[in-house]
Amino acid sequence: MAKQSVQRDILPVTLGTAGHIDHGKTTLLRALAGAEQDTDRLAEERERGLTIDVGYAELVLDDGVEVGVVDVPGHEKFIRNMVAGATGIDVVMLVVAADDGVMPQTREHLQIMSLLGLRSGVIVLTKADTVDAEMVELVASEVEDLVQGTFLEGAQAFPVSGVTGQGIDALRAHVAQLVKASPPRDAQGFFRMPVLRVFTSPGFGTVVTGIPSSGHLALGDRVAVRPGDRAGRVRGLQVYHRPADTASAGHRTAINLAELEHRKVRRGDVVCTPDVFSDAALLDVKLHVLPSVARALKHNTEVRLHVGTLECAARVLLVGLKRLEAGTTGWARLKLDREAVIAPGDRFIIRTSSHMATLGGGIILGAGRYAGRRKQSGGAAEFEERERGLDDPRVAVEAHVRRARLNGTDRAALIRALLRRKEEIEPELTGLIADGHVVEVGRGILVHGEEATRGTDAILGALDRFHAKQPLAVGMKKAVLPNIVRGEIAVVDGLVGALLADGRVDALSEGRVRRGGRAPELSGVQQERSDAILAILGKDPWQTPRAHELPNLVDGLNAEVEQLLALLEHGGRVVHLRDGVLLLAETLADVQTKVRAHCAEHGSLAPADVKRLVGATRKYAIPLLEYLDQIGFTRRQGDVRVLGPKAQS
Repeated sequence: MAKQSVQRDILPVTLGTAGHIDHGKTTLLRALAGAEQDTDRLAEERERGLTIDVGYAELVLDDGVEVGVVDVPGHEKFIRNMVAGATGIDVVMLVVAADDGVMPQTREHLQIMSLLGLRSGVIVLTKADTVDAEMVELVASEVEDLVQGTFLEGAQAFPVSGVTGQGIDALRAHVAQLVKASPPRDAQGFFRMPVLRVFTSPGFGTVVTGIPSSGHLALGDRVAVRPGDRAGRVRGLQVYHRPADTASAGHRTAINLAELEHRKVRRGDVVCTPDVFSDAALLDVKLHVLPSVARALKHNTEVRLHVGTLECAARVLLVGLKRLEAGTTGWARLKLDREAVIAPGDRFIIRTSSHMATLGGGIILGAGRYAGRRKQSGGAAEFEERERGLDDPRVAVEAHVRRARLNGTDRAALIRALLRRKEEIEPELTGLIADGHVVEVGRGILVHGEEATRGTDAILGALDRFHAKQPLAVGMKKAVLPNIVRGEIAVVDGLVGALLADGRVDALSEGRVRRGGRAPELSGVQQERSDAILAILGKDPWQTPRAHELPNLVDGLNAEVEQLLALLEHGGRVVHLRDGVLLLAETLADVQTKVRAHCAEHGSLAPADVKRLVGATRKYAIPLLEYLDQIGFTRRQGDVRVLGPKAQS
């Protein structure tokens, strides 16, 4: 792949053929583009006179502008190849032989092109030189009936001959109008090219070819190859068989990839911008079943899926239905047997698992998600919103944030899910935040406004229930809230933070929270027990009972005494050390005063000094020293302690 390139004017759209076997598609392309444009590249194709795989050509229009052409096989055995090539087509020439008329693959190819969302095309009646005018008119009428209700309804029909040249000039002029009027592919988005062919080129290594569906690429760019975690560097580029410095959406492209073995790439993979695209084995789709299908499509039917250049097995999981009748449309999830790389708005085809017939197809809304233990998988309303989002970025952003529920999302996830650039997403997100439809709960985490309200109500409700059940408890541990409200920790932390700022929740020690302004109310008996605990701990500060011994001493239940102790700790009256050791706060304050003075005089404190200073035995001294280390009052240096930052402040 030489690196010298020539400036060319190439339309960012692709012209393609469709039609039954032996109806003259390849001959037509030679007549249109020149005899040297032979799309049958395989030796077997030339020997059999039969197109087996996708072929390519370049058509130079009268004004010198070029357009790429895809020639697809017409035999029913090669429909999988036909679909792989058809996904890159923007304008189609439906080819029908005047001496044969409408045939099975004429119908199927038209169905496939319709399902792939084509909006522009022309009808070409080939071999017009082999029949009389009446026969041409009869076939034209037959095709006109066939295309009724499709995107080709009203399309102009051109009788032509690839042998004599009859009608070729008029067809070329009409094709030029169609391709120039066709909306161009998005060359500003993220680069994505479904791989159609993979081969090695002597002296260059791995080469992959296809038609980029979005974005542009330049020499030296880094690319990802997905699904999976493969990467490479663009060593060389060709656009329609000629060297180029860049390649864009809609241009048939060959990429010479450095740092990647050709055996690690296959048809159906995608070359794309790194760190943007994700792999998905579950797709949310809008599915249309063809009217010609003999039976309704049942839930969990196994099919062959075609998307991009990928073909794989899949199961159709209908949403809200057990069966989808022929000629109708519904929501579904496609469960793939291998991961795919897709973008919202991609078109797909499903065929029978035996490859015998096309069942239908439709549009991909995005990656799906499995309904887990929390049953958060969405229904028809969610699918409808996501469909609206295909044409409206504001709706798309809101739908994604809503779909994240209390798991939350962020800007990077929005870009990956919607595959829209930051410049497209940010204005819509700013407007949604201003309107309260989206809430930023901290650290860039985004939650839909309705979900934020639901989460806030769930938090307050959980606290109310907690206080009602445990009126003496200091507060609820904040760590249990994410499981209660079914949200991610960071999201719940953000919602609690907003409640703290509003005064509707109070933060307590040890990661506890409670309803704002609420304090436990002790009964007369409970107050007596609380006073008794203080009296016991003050009677002999260095011979206090362990925490588990108190219930018997104050004639209370274990749970009640535990809660009373927690209240005393929270109120700053009692300190709970390791091994159940309890001290009054004033006892600890006295210890700190003496330790500070001792260290000021001697520089450090040994465990043996504690007994001399305060009269505490080793049973109390070790937990005491560990507590002082923990709060930063002291700091251990070998076998002694020195004053820590808290003691020096």
